[in-house]
Amino acid sequence: MVKNKKVNYKQIIRVRSLLLVVWIIVIGFLLVECAPSAKDALILATTVKPETFTELYFEDHLSLPNKVTLFKENNFKFTIHNLENKDMVYIYEVYIDVNREKQMIDKNSVLIKNNEYKTITEDFTITVLTQRVKVIVNLIGKNQQIHFWMAEE
Repeated sequence: MVKNKKVNYKQIIRVRSLLLVVWIIVIGFLLVECAPSAKDALILATTVKPETFTELYFEDHLSLPNKVTLFKENNFKFTIHNLENKDMVYIYEVYIDVNREKQMIDKNSVLIKNNEYKTITEDFTITVLTQRVKVIVNLIGKNQQIHFWMAEE
């Protein structure tokens, strides 16, 4: 006489599901370890990278000097705001462009901590007779510039 054994289908499904999960994990691990591009894609897809940038702007832009007067001292202020998510050393140069000739006013560097800013005052005097002068602030290595024009009185 043969007895019918009751088959436990729930337990079979659990074991198969567990084996499937283990198989997927092993295959995923092998793909990530053997294919660097797959690893890079996985990292890029699962990592949030904050945006980084630097703000460069003139303070009180409405009161920038706008008239060229020989031997008169002029000044202006510009600000560098560090939003690079790390402390940065900024190298900057300030110069005037007179008839396509670069005349240096200042070249310096400044350490600015993350999320802080530094306002720099520049004093200069025009000593060459010209109709127009372009005053330029250049952040070297960041490919950022700001400028303003001064015209003859």
